[in-house]
Amino acid sequence: MSENKKGFRAGLYAVTVGIVLAVVLAAMAFYQFVTTYTAYSPEKVAQSFVDTVVQKGDGYNAYKNTLLSQNKKLKYGDFLRRAYLIVYVNEKDENGNEIPQASFVGTGSSEEQAAIDKVYNTMYDYLVELIDTVGFDNYDELLTKYFDKLVEVRREVYGDDFMNYDYMFGAFEANVAAYGDYLTGTERKIASDNKTVLQQATEGKYQELFGKEQQVEAEDIVDGKKQTVTETKKVYHFTTEVVKNEPLNEADLKQYIEGFKQRIAPVAASGEAKAEKFSLSGEDKENMINAFKGLDCSDSITAVNKLTVSVKLDDGTEVATQELYAVSLGNVWYVDNTNIDTSALYLAK
Repeated sequence: MSENKKGFRAGLYAVTVGIVLAVVLAAMAFYQFVTTYTAYSPEKVAQSFVDTVVQKGDGYNAYKNTLLSQNKKLKYGDFLRRAYLIVYVNEKDENGNEIPQASFVGTGSSEEQAAIDKVYNTMYDYLVELIDTVGFDNYDELLTKYFDKLVEVRREVYGDDFMNYDYMFGAFEANVAAYGDYLTGTERKIASDNKTVLQQATEGKYQELFGKEQQVEAEDIVDGKKQTVTETKKVYHFTTEVVKNEPLNEADLKQYIEGFKQRIAPVAASGEAKAEKFSLSGEDKENMINAFKGLDCSDSITAVNKLTVSVKLDDGTEVATQELYAVSLGNVWYVDNTNIDTSALYLAK
C-alpha cells in the first residue's frame, strides 16, 4: 500500500520552490470545506461527512462536520492544538531561547530533501498502519500515537528536538492527502518550467477495484515540452445520497441526549488528567482542560435525526451504506462522532 505515495517526493518539491516542510506539506494538503452551506441541513451535513470519508479515506477532515468541531465555538484546528498538539510544541527552552534546528533546515540542499522525504515516507507508513489498526473513529488514540511517532522520527532524522504547530499539521495533513492519493490515484504534475515532472501519474486502489478503461486527456512532457496527450485510464465515480432521514420523537430524543451525556462525560473530564500527565501549567493547562470540557454539548441539543447515506457507482451499484445520527445545536447540525463506525466506508480494506 505505502509504495503508492512515493511517486511524489516532498523533499524534491520543497527544494524546487525553495521552502521548507512545514509550509509545503500544509499547502499540498489544503482542503476547502463549505461548512456554512452544509451546517443548516441534517441531510447535507451527513452527506458531506460520508463523502469526505469515502472519496479519499479522509476521516480526519470529515470531523469538521461532527460535534468535535462545535466545541463551544472552538474551531476544529484550535481544539486539536489545545487538546493534543500543545504537549509536543518545542520551539523554545525554559529560558526563552530558540531550540536549535538541524543545520540543513531551510538550505534547499540535497541533505534537506533527503530528510524531508525520510520523515514524510516513514510517517506515511505509520499513518496507514494506524488507519488499519486504530481508525479515525478513535481519533484520540490515532492522533496521540501519530504525533508521538513524529517527534521520535524527527529527532532520528534531523538530530534535533524542534517541533511546532506548522510542522505537525504539515506532516499529518500531507500524509492524510497521500493516503487519499493511494485510493484515488494521482495526475501527472509538471513544474512551472514546463519540462520537469514533479509527480508521475499513478493508478489508485479505487481505480483498480471499480474503474473502467476510458480515453482521457492529460498533460505530459513530449520532446522536452509540456503537451496534451490522450491516455487510457481506469475511471470510476462515487455518488453519495441520503436515503433515510428520521427525526427522533420527543421520548427518543430525551433518551438519546441521556446516552450522549454518558458517552461524552468521561472524555470531557479527561483534560485535567492529560494536562497533569504532560506537566502542563498556566494557560496551556487551562486551554487543554477547557478544550475537553467543551465537548459536552448535551444541554444544547435541540433535535436529533437518524440518517442512512448510500454510496454508489455511476451504474447504480451500491458499494457502501453508512448509518449515523445528526444532532442539532440550535439551528446548526453536526454528525455525532461519539457513536459511529465508519469502517464500511474504507472500501480498499
